[in-house]
Amino acid sequence: MAISSDSWLDCLVKHPIFEISELDKQRVESSKTKQNVISNNITDFVLQRHICVLTMRDNDLFVAVGSTIRVLNLTEFKDAWTTASKNNIQLSNNWVSSIPYKILDTPEINFNIESLTPNLNGRLLSVNGQHSLVIVCLPRQGFGDVSMFKKSIDCRTLTIGRKYYSSDKGQLLQVKWHPLSETRTHLVALSSDNTLRMFDISTDIDDPEQSFDLFQNNNASETAVTFSIGGTSHDQSGWEPFTIYYALRNGQIYMLCPVIPFKSAIRKGHLDNLMNLVDAKYQKEKVSDSNDINALTYLYKLQKQWLQDLFDSAKVGCKANPSLMNNDTLSVVSNTSSFNFPVKIQGPFLTNCPTNSRGYAQVTDILYVYSEPLHILILALSNGLIQNHMLNTESDAQWDVLKADGVERWQHELHDLLKNRYLPTAILYEEANVKTKSSPSVQSIRLVHDSLYKDTYYAYHSGGVTAVNMNKWLDAFKNAFQKVKDGKKDALAGLKSCLDKKTPSDIRHLINTVPFYGAFTPVVGLFVMTDIYLSYTLIAMTFDYKLSFRHLNIRHESEQDKDREAAIKNQLKYIVKETEYEPLLPLPPFEKPKQPDNLPSQSKIIIPSELSDAKELVINEETLRFFSESAEQIRYATRELNKAAMKSKERLCLQQKEFENQVSTICDLYNRYQRFFSTEAKKAREQELQEITQRHAKLRLRMDKQLRLVLNNCQPDLANEENEWTEKLKEFSDKLTGSSGYASRVELLQNQLEQLKIQSGKDRKFNPTNMSASQLQNTLSILKSQSESINEAKKRIENMENKVLTTAS
Repeated sequence: MAISSDSWLDCLVKHPIFEISELDKQRVESSKTKQNVISNNITDFVLQRHICVLTMRDNDLFVAVGSTIRVLNLTEFKDAWTTASKNNIQLSNNWVSSIPYKILDTPEINFNIESLTPNLNGRLLSVNGQHSLVIVCLPRQGFGDVSMFKKSIDCRTLTIGRKYYSSDKGQLLQVKWHPLSETRTHLVALSSDNTLRMFDISTDIDDPEQSFDLFQNNNASETAVTFSIGGTSHDQSGWEPFTIYYALRNGQIYMLCPVIPFKSAIRKGHLDNLMNLVDAKYQKEKVSDSNDINALTYLYKLQKQWLQDLFDSAKVGCKANPSLMNNDTLSVVSNTSSFNFPVKIQGPFLTNCPTNSRGYAQVTDILYVYSEPLHILILALSNGLIQNHMLNTESDAQWDVLKADGVERWQHELHDLLKNRYLPTAILYEEANVKTKSSPSVQSIRLVHDSLYKDTYYAYHSGGVTAVNMNKWLDAFKNAFQKVKDGKKDALAGLKSCLDKKTPSDIRHLINTVPFYGAFTPVVGLFVMTDIYLSYTLIAMTFDYKLSFRHLNIRHESEQDKDREAAIKNQLKYIVKETEYEPLLPLPPFEKPKQPDNLPSQSKIIIPSELSDAKELVINEETLRFFSESAEQIRYATRELNKAAMKSKERLCLQQKEFENQVSTICDLYNRYQRFFSTEAKKAREQELQEITQRHAKLRLRMDKQLRLVLNNCQPDLANEENEWTEKLKEFSDKLTGSSGYASRVELLQNQLEQLKIQSGKDRKFNPTNMSASQLQNTLSILKSQSESINEAKKRIENMENKVLTTAS
């Protein structure tokens, strides 16, 4: 049988690592019925046990079959596929089998494996069953360096907590490696006895380093069934990385803080940020007169003391491990605190979710996600719903101060205050349904976070694999918070608008294992491969060991800032205004077709084994409806792609013509440029500049000669006689034109004369002065003679001014 494919993953599906025996087939069939129960009203932990028998460490693929662990190096497999493809070798089943898988020799694993989890550095693999927990020590160099002919590989195994996990004691529900562990050896395990244990397998494999009793009361619906750790440490972190969130069967959420490994590696900036935050709260509440606030100051004192103890322990840790300081990371010890109060169980979270909205649905998983600036808790329910909660209060460290010797008054006040008035709160933003139409009514749902994008997570269940993309509404909140940070007026209104609008998450069914009613194929393993050579792909496996994959897309961030967009618009606007050039590209600027995100739009169909194993497919109304809906989805996607392709093609043709016009215009500009800036043109301009410079130099010489002649023939300063003439002229000018000068006096006399003439015209007989005619005649002659003297004086002054001006020039 030949295998022809453009993807090496299509060949991987046929690899013998996924072949199982008849006995294993019977076992997986029985496990299938256990994962999907008829009713939710049960007290068992069938829905809560985390099943994941497929995982990846670096480039090594691990598959658990019964009590056996198989491993295949994917880089080695892809190299062989690439070589065969280049040489045009027919890809057959024999070729695929030529790259064999290896088996880990682990005699202590004699139980049915339910979950595989590698630690952060890939050197340890946690393997757990229903009542057993074993650690497998993996080779450091990876399995690609092991001889291809070596079928079995001996691995050291460590059995963890043997006295806590056995058939007559608690069941293991969930196991996770703690991300803050300095040695990468701290394992957190939740069991059905309502106890959360943290083991440091580098020091003790029998007893836990820390243990937390989560028991609230005897009600079976209030048992803890799942937990999530609050992320990694970074410089802007709060108390969340020191927090473990867990959920009860009935949907109530609690948290423990602070909980970290005794030997932890924490960013120095993280601790500095926390210390400053706590100190600011303490100083703010210290000046308040409220009794409640005074009680809180004791809590802030405890937080400051706990952080200071970490700083003090870091001084010793840095000497023991100086390499951590190169990354601004501190090695801290958390069991050296100066007080011995146990960590307080905080909760339940106060939410806006109605208590009866879940009905009889049980919580099957919880996931913490941080996408700046929001902290999100995601709950998966057995009825197919997923609830996205936003934490509207930051996590805070609290201790049970009453569990100590010599309880004081402030301890009672603080305990009562935290118990009644300072419970953590969360907002239920949305409920998303990840079930398909044919999915079972009750199923176990597991949540897996995307390795590259914080706003995306995946849910695998009996109906397949569903992706949830929160990018749209997270970006809206991010922009709103940025406006608040910038102090804009409409910032709070923008936040309220985001809450009221409630943009839904994008739900994509990537893999559909329930195409028809009555037949389903649960998914029992999923991981996201992000290797640059192996690609960015989601890998899933069904309960009957059928591998399925979906290629994911790397997002192309094409967002432009506002300044750049404004510059482009202004540039296009000015181009349009040019009279000599008219662009073919119209305004507004072209908007390219919407790019696909990192998630496929069509689901991949997996036919259940009971319908695909050499059985005739019954053509009925259900199957016809399924084929019709699937075909319609494909036709719709094809039409949308065709529209985008036609739009892009038209735009490309227009841009090509515009490009040709621009090339022609640039050629014309180049020719004009050559006329002015060629070598010959430069030489001509240099010659012209040289001639102009020479003419300018000659003109300067002539100006200097003329100036020298003027200086030789004329005295630049006034002589003494000229100064005397000037003073006399000023005196004459004052006598003539001053306030009491001749000119003003003559003008006054003329006015009086006019008045006299007017009076004489009215009454000629009236003679106020009693002057005779002869007297009047004498007065007139005197005035005429004085007027002539004044005119003569004016002429003499004007002549003298002209002489002075001529002499000065």
